[in-house]
Amino acid sequence: MGAPFLIGDAMTGGYGPVDILHDCTVAVDKGQIAVIVGPNGAGKSTAMKAVFGMLKLRGGAVRLDGEDITALSPQDRVAKGMAFVPQTNNIFVSMTVEENLEMGAFLRRDDISTTMEQVYELFPILRDKRRHASGELSGGQRQ
Repeated sequence: MGAPFLIGDAMTGGYGPVDILHDCTVAVDKGQIAVIVGPNGAGKSTAMKAVFGMLKLRGGAVRLDGEDITALSPQDRVAKGMAFVPQTNNIFVSMTVEENLEMGAFLRRDDISTTMEQVYELFPILRDKRRHASGELSGGQRQ
């Protein structure tokens, strides 16, 4: 079996002088859905921030499809197809629901209308509220 499609390999890092991750490895194969489970404060979000480039590593590497992306900015990782959705503060509350959905496709250069229709079919309440400020959505609707 080949190397994982996405791997945060032996990551060490944290906030300020304190390391939260100690030689942590997270690996996902192409098409796989992975879940990280653990108690509050275990480093789940920190590991994801490290993989996405929002936390500078003091050790280890992040590779996407075999390419070392450790030094890339989060914006450059988005351009490679990665996305990060934070647990909180995960929408732009002053923008409409539809504008928030469009932000998820801002790098796409094709017609996103089919994708938007798929989202509305999956989540009909979003179609009903598409012109409303997203700050009006409940927590569940925001997710």
